[in-house]
Parts: sequence; structure tokens; C-alpha cells
Amino acid sequence: MANFINWETLELKKQSGKEKIRCTECDAQRADKKDKSLQINHAEGFGKCHYCEALTFRDDKNKEVKEKEYKLPIQTWKNYTNLSDKLVKFIEDTRGINQYTLNALQVTEEKYYQPKIQKEVNNIVFNYFEKDVLVNKKYRDSKKNFTQSSGTRSIFYNINSVIGQKEVYIVEGEFDVLALYQIGIKNAISVPNGANDNDEYWKNSKEYFKDVKKFIIAVDNDTKGNELKERIAQRLGRYRCEYIEWQNKDANDDLKAGILKESVKQRKLFPVSGTFTVSDLKNDILNLYDNGLPDTIYPKSYRFKQLKSIFSIMLGQVTTVTGIPSHGKSNFVDDYVLNLINDYDFKCSWFSPEHNPMSLYQTNLMEKVIGRSFWKDKTAKDGSKVARITKQEIDEYEDWANEKIYLTGAEGDTLPTWTWLIEKFKEQMYSFGINIFVVDAFNKVLLPKGNKIDEINNVLTKLTHFSQSNNVAIILVAHPTKMKKDEKTKEYEVPTLYDVSGSADFRNQTHNGFTIYRHFEKDNQEGFTVFYNMKTKLLYQGEIGAKCEFSYSLINGRYYERYTPEPLFNLIKGDEYQEEKQQILIEPEDAFGDDEILF
Repeated sequence: MANFINWETLELKKQSGKEKIRCTECDAQRADKKDKSLQINHAEGFGKCHYCEALTFRDDKNKEVKEKEYKLPIQTWKNYTNLSDKLVKFIEDTRGINQYTLNALQVTEEKYYQPKIQKEVNNIVFNYFEKDVLVNKKYRDSKKNFTQSSGTRSIFYNINSVIGQKEVYIVEGEFDVLALYQIGIKNAISVPNGANDNDEYWKNSKEYFKDVKKFIIAVDNDTKGNELKERIAQRLGRYRCEYIEWQNKDANDDLKAGILKESVKQRKLFPVSGTFTVSDLKNDILNLYDNGLPDTIYPKSYRFKQLKSIFSIMLGQVTTVTGIPSHGKSNFVDDYVLNLINDYDFKCSWFSPEHNPMSLYQTNLMEKVIGRSFWKDKTAKDGSKVARITKQEIDEYEDWANEKIYLTGAEGDTLPTWTWLIEKFKEQMYSFGINIFVVDAFNKVLLPKGNKIDEINNVLTKLTHFSQSNNVAIILVAHPTKMKKDEKTKEYEVPTLYDVSGSADFRNQTHNGFTIYRHFEKDNQEGFTVFYNMKTKLLYQGEIGAKCEFSYSLINGRYYERYTPEPLFNLIKGDEYQEEKQQILIEPEDAFGDDEILF
């Protein structure tokens, strides 16, 4: 069994750098007494034996784990390391995993209460160690019921195996970690909660990935597993990820089938920028052949029905939005993006220094999500009374938005440069799995000194590369130069992407673009807003030059296509006018065991 060595017992000759010493755990068993197998890294405060895999941590390092605000399980796991013959046989028969692997991964056996069957039963226990601290225990009985220690720290299973590694396998279950270990792959970790992706365990594990150059995503070969694979790659960056498609459901199933050693050799690249052969792209080519052009993304609500036919975007693209000041371009972008993250279960980060304080900006977003005013009761266009948002709905919005909406700002004396912002984007991709980044506005981020046109071109090149290599959408709000008024109508001309202040590259470099133009109320005629498609990169994304007219709700700041009902529904609870329910638009009033334990 891999053990932990007390740092204080080591005979160290250095206080910094690296050194090799003899391992106190396995030295007596070694034939070569001169071999110093315990590699000590003083800077990082840890050591690992490359023979018996024993670990040691300097006290100031594991103290960091102990002092964090989580409950720790009782650290008496060694009391349960004597595995019964019945459990060992059960796991070997059902999982193909032997006792050596169970001991090496410090799997234990314990009687524990299983809530689902409401009784205490014998359990396989997966012990989650962070350094030499037991931070969580997951209990699983023979009927696949499981529970875990409450209030504990969420982190990848087997996280210690990552320390100092250049390459790491990520799987979807503890048994898959054991399966890989059994064929000699010891640098494997598992997400802690099946196919559920959340920010917490990523943030808690971040420090352990600093040396990793390549991630092999080897989660379950099913629908949820494929979704998880995409989310993991989104966080880590596709350029440093590969993936494995198991022939069966997961690594453990391929182990039982006797094909795991062959399966792990079939690593595949994600489709990102680089050099690819036809074979590398074969799956994508066949997908196009069978299913046609790739899907674009667009808001699915009835209030954007016409817009869908003239404009849509894709992940991996940069979209520039322009419009005359006070014409509503920022408001439209917020409404548009909120619908995207709701419809596609995306996450978005806003860098929007023009909309401070952040708490006030959140009330604007909240109105668009809940569908009513944050501040007071209001009257709808049909004359009905609409109550303000309740505190219960504020809580509802918080639950919905906490892992979907992220606001970015430069703190203290930090200046918002493009280098800083792109690094922040990378950090947020890892910590939160962001799909969409909004920069409002472009001129609020400092350009490097030099020729302005050249620097704008450089920034747009970097943003385009970032969006493509990480498969994210970037939406830039950019102000136009001062526009001329039409001599006859006395209205401003509609700005194009060529009119964006600073450079024609806003038209040339970005993939997509649109203009928001407002016709103000006059002569007792209701005002309205026009969306102009100024550019879509691919033909099937829309129709360049086409336009769509929108009304604006003063109750919640939402846009909706003219002559359709004012949208007062709660976005979280669902839009009653989704595409598949268009027929209801003509009726707007409708808008509103006790199983045997085997071991």
C-alpha cells in the first residue's frame, strides 16, 4: 500500500531546490541499497518515492488543506484497511479489479448508514486524500447506493497522483481510476460527482495542474459523458486536451472486456487550430455527411423568431456589435446573451466597466431574466398591472445565475490591458467553464503603445485565435465614429462595422457583426429598434444586410419582435412561446428496498 511518510523523520541535507534520498518505506526491501528513490522538492514542499510511490508533505503544505473552511472526516481511515475476503472477491468478480490495486489506491471497507435504503450496511469506501489529509469519504454498497461525508471539500479523486505529472487522465468514476491503475496508468483522477460538472472541485484542484501539459479526457461513452467531455475541454483548453472513446461504457467495462490496454492507445485530438490529417478529421467529416452543416446558436424564444433566419453565431467566433450611443446596443447584447446561456446551458463572463457598480448591473440582468421591474410595480402595454420582483425571486435568480453569470473587473491599481483581460479569460475558462465572453466596450481596455491601427489589428488577431482555439464566443461592443445626419430626415445614418472607431479591421477581422439602431418616438408614433446584420462569416449563419424590427419593454428591458406579445414571462421557468408552441401566439391570454447485501 502506498503510504505517507512524516516529513520530520526525513534526513534532509538541503533546505531548497531538489534532492534524492533513500525511502524509509521501501529501503529495507530494496536489493540496491545505493538507490535513492525518494525525490524531494523543497520549493513545493513534497516528495515522492518512484519505487513504492510513498508520499511526504512538509507541514506548512498540508496545513493549508486542514485550515480551509471545510469539515474533515475523522482521520482514522487506517482502522478499516483490512479488506474482507468477501469484499475483495466481490470487486474482483464484478469489476475485474484485484486486491493489490485496492490497497494501492487506499480503498477501505466500513459499515456505514446508506440513506437511500435507510440502514447501515457494509460499504466500499473511496478515500479522497489531498496531500496527506483525508478530505472526503465516499461510501458505496454492493447495490450501487452511495453517500459521502457531509460538508467536506470537493476535489478530484486521487488528486495526489497529479503532483509533478506532465500528463493526466480524467475519468468519470473511482472504479475507472482503479481500472487504469491496474494496467499501469497511475496518473488518473476522477470527477467527484459523476457527470455533474461544477466550479468548486475545479477551483480546489487548480494548484495541482500547474505542471500538466496534456490532459486525456476519458469519461463515460454515453450522452452525459460526452457533454462532460466537452465541458472539461472547455475549461482546460482544447489545444492541450485529447480524448478516449471507450468501446464499452467506461474504462472499467473495457478492463472487464480485456481490451483496456488497447483502448487507451486510441487517443484522439479535439478539432482546434493546428495541423491535422484527413484521418484526424474523419469523424467530423462523417458527421457533416450524415447530419449536414453544423448547428449555429441563436435565442430560441418567439421574440427572436425572425432574427434566427437572418443572423446566428457559432462558438469559436468573434462578433462585433456597434450602434450610436443611447441606441441600446449594450442592452440588446445583454438580452441576447442571457437567452443564449439559458437556452444552451452556457456560461458568460461580462467585462463591462461602463456598467458599475456591479450590484446595480446585476439588477438590470435580473429584470431581463425574471421578466419584471426590480424597482417598482409597473403597467404593461396592455394596461395590466405588473408587480415588482419579489425577494423570493431574487433568491431564484441567484440560484440560476451563480454558475452562469460572471462579472469581471480590474481591482485596485490593476489597469485593464488586453494582456490582463485575455489572461483573465483563460483563468475563467478553467475555473468556471465559460462559453461566451462579452467586452463592453472595446475602448475601455487599454491598447499597447504604438500605432493605434496596428495595435487594434493585433488585439483582434489575438481574440480571434483565442475564440477559435478555445471554442468560445467573444462579443465585442464597439462605439462608432461620430455619424452624420441625413439632411432630409434629420436622423443619423446607420453605422456599419467600417464606421467603428479606430480601424476597418472590426469589419475585416471579426467573424460576425451587427448594428443596433433606434427610431425614437415622434408624432405619437411608438419608437422601435432595428437589428441590422452587418456580417455573418458563413452563408448558412444568416443574410448580410437583412434587418429585423424590435419593440422594447420598459418593464424588464427586453427586446421582442414588433407586433408580438410583450414578454413578461420568467426566463428561468420557461418561455411559453418557444418555437414549438408558436400556435399559442393567437391566444396571448394563455401566455401566462431492502435488497440483500452481497458482501
